[in-house]
Amino acid sequence: MQIKKTVLGVYQENAYIVIDEDTRDALIIDPGDEGPELVAYLKNHKVNFKSILLTHGHVDHVGAVDAVRDAFSIPVYISEIDMKYIEQRKTAFGRMRKADHFLKEGDEFLFAGKKIRILETPGHSKGSLSFLIEGVLFSGDVLFQNSVGRTDLPGGDMAELLASIGNKLLILPENTRVMPGHGPETTIGMEKAFNGYLR
Repeated sequence: MQIKKTVLGVYQENAYIVIDEDTRDALIIDPGDEGPELVAYLKNHKVNFKSILLTHGHVDHVGAVDAVRDAFSIPVYISEIDMKYIEQRKTAFGRMRKADHFLKEGDEFLFAGKKIRILETPGHSKGSLSFLIEGVLFSGDVLFQNSVGRTDLPGGDMAELLASIGNKLLILPENTRVMPGHGPETTIGMEKAFNGYLR
Protein backbone atom coordinates (compact mmCIF):
# COMPACT_ATOMS: atom_id res chain seq x y z
CA MET A 1 0.00 0.00 0.00
CA GLN A 2 1.29 3.41 -0.98
CA ILE A 3 0.16 6.63 0.70
CA LYS A 4 0.63 10.07 -0.79
CA LYS A 5 -0.19 13.32 0.99
CA THR A 6 -0.95 16.68 -0.56
CA VAL A 7 -1.53 19.81 1.52
CA LEU A 8 -4.40 22.01 0.38
CA GLY A 9 -5.77 25.50 0.89
CA VAL A 10 -5.33 28.22 3.46
CA TYR A 11 -6.01 25.76 6.29
CA GLN A 12 -3.15 23.52 5.13
CA GLU A 13 -5.37 20.45 5.19
CA ASN A 14 -3.89 17.03 4.45
CA ALA A 15 -5.60 15.11 1.66
CA TYR A 16 -4.42 11.54 1.18
CA ILE A 17 -4.27 9.17 -1.76
CA VAL A 18 -4.14 5.50 -0.80
CA ILE A 19 -2.95 3.27 -3.64
CA ASP A 20 -2.96 -0.50 -3.82
CA GLU A 21 0.23 -1.27 -5.69
CA ASP A 22 -1.01 -4.58 -7.10
CA THR A 23 -4.30 -3.43 -8.61
CA ARG A 24 -3.49 0.31 -8.95
CA ASP A 25 -6.86 1.00 -7.33
CA ALA A 26 -6.91 4.13 -5.17
CA LEU A 27 -8.93 5.98 -2.53
CA ILE A 28 -8.98 9.71 -1.87
CA ILE A 29 -9.39 10.78 1.76
CA ASP A 30 -10.58 14.34 2.54
CA PRO A 31 -10.13 16.30 -0.71
CA GLY A 32 -10.45 19.64 1.04
CA ASP A 33 -9.71 22.50 -1.36
CA GLU A 34 -8.22 23.69 -4.65
CA GLY A 35 -10.54 21.52 -6.74
CA PRO A 36 -9.16 22.13 -10.28
CA GLU A 37 -5.54 21.91 -9.14
CA LEU A 38 -6.25 18.78 -7.11
CA VAL A 39 -7.99 17.08 -10.05
CA ALA A 40 -4.99 17.82 -12.29
CA TYR A 41 -2.65 16.45 -9.61
CA LEU A 42 -4.73 13.28 -9.21
CA LYS A 43 -4.86 12.63 -12.96
CA ASN A 44 -1.06 12.47 -13.01
CA HIS A 45 -1.10 9.35 -10.84
CA LYS A 46 -2.40 6.92 -13.49
CA VAL A 47 -4.44 4.92 -10.99
CA ASN A 48 -8.03 3.70 -10.79
CA PHE A 49 -9.80 5.98 -8.34
CA LYS A 50 -12.59 4.06 -6.62
CA SER A 51 -14.07 6.32 -3.94
CA ILE A 52 -13.77 9.36 -1.71
CA LEU A 53 -13.78 8.84 2.06
CA LEU A 54 -14.50 11.79 4.35
CA THR A 55 -13.48 11.87 7.99
CA HIS A 56 -15.91 14.73 8.67
CA GLY A 57 -17.80 17.54 7.01
CA HIS A 58 -15.86 20.72 7.79
CA VAL A 59 -15.23 23.07 4.91
CA ASP A 60 -11.48 22.47 4.81
CA HIS A 61 -12.04 18.72 4.34
CA VAL A 62 -14.85 18.68 1.75
CA GLY A 63 -14.21 21.76 -0.39
CA ALA A 64 -13.01 19.83 -3.45
CA VAL A 65 -15.30 16.81 -3.10
CA ASP A 66 -17.66 17.64 -5.96
CA ALA A 67 -14.84 18.56 -8.34
CA VAL A 68 -13.07 15.26 -7.66
CA ARG A 69 -16.26 13.20 -7.68
CA ASP A 70 -17.26 14.62 -11.07
CA ALA A 71 -13.81 14.26 -12.62
CA PHE A 72 -13.52 10.56 -11.81
CA SER A 73 -17.20 9.50 -11.50
CA ILE A 74 -16.64 7.97 -8.07
CA PRO A 75 -18.86 7.69 -4.98
CA VAL A 76 -18.51 9.72 -1.78
CA TYR A 77 -18.73 8.26 1.73
CA ILE A 78 -19.31 10.23 4.96
CA SER A 79 -21.20 9.81 8.25
CA GLU A 80 -24.90 10.56 8.01
CA ILE A 81 -24.60 12.88 11.01
CA ASP A 82 -22.11 15.20 9.35
CA MET A 83 -24.02 15.11 6.07
CA LYS A 84 -27.00 16.53 7.94
CA TYR A 85 -24.81 19.28 9.38
CA ILE A 86 -23.67 20.11 5.83
CA GLU A 87 -27.25 20.22 4.59
CA GLN A 88 -28.21 22.50 7.49
CA ARG A 89 -25.24 24.76 6.62
CA LYS A 90 -23.93 24.71 10.14
CA THR A 91 -20.97 26.95 10.92
CA ALA A 92 -17.65 25.63 9.55
CA PHE A 93 -19.30 22.84 7.54
CA GLY A 94 -18.63 22.86 3.82
CA ARG A 95 -20.90 22.69 0.82
CA MET A 96 -21.16 19.58 -1.29
CA ARG A 97 -23.87 17.53 -2.96
CA LYS A 98 -25.31 14.70 -0.94
CA ALA A 99 -22.95 11.79 -0.34
CA ASP A 100 -23.61 8.55 -2.18
CA HIS A 101 -23.25 6.38 0.92
CA PHE A 102 -23.13 6.78 4.68
CA LEU A 103 -20.63 5.03 6.93
CA LYS A 104 -20.89 3.94 10.54
CA GLU A 105 -18.76 1.85 12.85
CA GLY A 106 -18.89 -1.84 12.02
CA ASP A 107 -19.65 -1.34 8.34
CA GLU A 108 -17.86 -3.67 5.95
CA PHE A 109 -15.80 -1.56 3.55
CA LEU A 110 -13.45 -3.33 1.18
CA PHE A 111 -10.72 -1.70 -0.88
CA ALA A 112 -8.66 -3.86 -3.26
CA GLY A 113 -9.54 -6.88 -1.15
CA LYS A 114 -8.48 -5.20 2.09
CA LYS A 115 -10.92 -4.47 4.86
CA ILE A 116 -11.01 -0.87 6.05
CA ARG A 117 -12.06 -0.55 9.67
CA ILE A 118 -14.51 2.30 10.27
CA LEU A 119 -14.27 3.93 13.71
CA GLU A 120 -16.80 6.45 14.99
CA THR A 121 -14.73 9.09 16.79
CA PRO A 122 -17.01 12.03 17.67
CA GLY A 123 -15.85 15.09 19.54
CA HIS A 124 -14.33 17.36 16.90
CA SER A 125 -17.58 16.98 14.99
CA LYS A 126 -20.50 14.82 15.99
CA GLY A 127 -20.06 12.56 12.98
CA SER A 128 -16.26 12.32 12.85
CA LEU A 129 -14.92 9.03 11.51
CA SER A 130 -11.43 7.54 11.54
CA PHE A 131 -10.27 4.92 9.04
CA LEU A 132 -7.82 2.11 9.82
CA ILE A 133 -6.16 0.52 6.79
CA GLU A 134 -3.41 -2.07 7.30
CA GLY A 135 -1.92 -0.49 10.40
CA VAL A 136 -2.39 3.11 9.22
CA LEU A 137 -4.96 5.34 10.92
CA PHE A 138 -6.47 8.30 9.11
CA SER A 139 -7.66 10.34 12.09
CA GLY A 140 -9.08 13.47 10.44
CA ASP A 141 -9.08 16.28 13.00
CA VAL A 142 -9.50 14.02 16.03
CA LEU A 143 -5.84 13.33 16.85
CA PHE A 144 -2.76 15.28 15.78
CA GLN A 145 0.93 15.14 16.61
CA ASN A 146 1.04 16.45 20.20
CA SER A 147 -2.48 17.83 19.98
CA VAL A 148 -6.16 17.04 19.52
CA GLY A 149 -8.98 18.57 17.48
CA ARG A 150 -10.78 21.75 18.42
CA THR A 151 -14.21 21.37 19.98
CA ASP A 152 -15.73 24.85 19.73
CA LEU A 153 -17.67 24.26 16.51
CA PRO A 154 -21.20 22.80 16.16
CA GLY A 155 -21.24 19.22 17.45
CA GLY A 156 -17.88 19.56 19.18
CA ASP A 157 -17.36 18.29 22.73
CA MET A 158 -14.01 17.93 24.51
CA ALA A 159 -15.11 15.15 26.85
CA GLU A 160 -16.50 13.20 23.91
CA LEU A 161 -13.33 13.81 21.89
CA LEU A 162 -11.03 12.56 24.63
CA ALA A 163 -13.28 9.53 25.16
CA SER A 164 -13.10 8.75 21.43
CA ILE A 165 -9.33 8.97 21.47
CA GLY A 166 -8.94 6.96 24.66
CA ASN A 167 -11.49 4.25 23.88
CA LYS A 168 -10.98 3.87 20.13
CA LEU A 169 -7.52 5.08 19.13
CA LEU A 170 -5.10 4.65 22.02
CA ILE A 171 -6.00 0.96 22.27
CA LEU A 172 -4.51 0.38 18.81
CA PRO A 173 -0.97 -1.03 18.57
CA GLU A 174 1.64 1.56 19.46
CA ASN A 175 3.30 1.23 16.05
CA THR A 176 0.08 2.27 14.29
CA ARG A 177 0.91 5.16 11.97
CA VAL A 178 -1.39 8.17 12.37
CA MET A 179 -2.15 10.34 9.35
CA PRO A 180 -3.92 13.44 10.70
CA GLY A 181 -5.96 16.06 8.89
CA HIS A 182 -3.32 18.72 9.52
CA GLY A 183 0.37 18.62 10.34
CA PRO A 184 2.89 15.79 10.34
CA GLU A 185 2.46 12.05 10.67
CA THR A 186 2.81 10.48 14.10
CA THR A 187 2.18 7.12 15.82
CA ILE A 188 -0.14 5.93 18.57
CA GLY A 189 2.88 5.19 20.75
CA MET A 190 4.27 8.70 20.35
CA GLU A 191 0.95 10.28 21.27
CA LYS A 192 0.50 8.05 24.31
CA ALA A 193 3.97 9.07 25.49
CA PHE A 194 4.10 12.78 24.66
CA ASN A 195 0.67 14.24 23.93
CA GLY A 196 -0.14 16.51 26.88
CA TYR A 197 -3.88 16.47 26.14
CA LEU A 198 -4.00 12.73 26.78
CA ARG A 199 -2.41 12.60 30.25
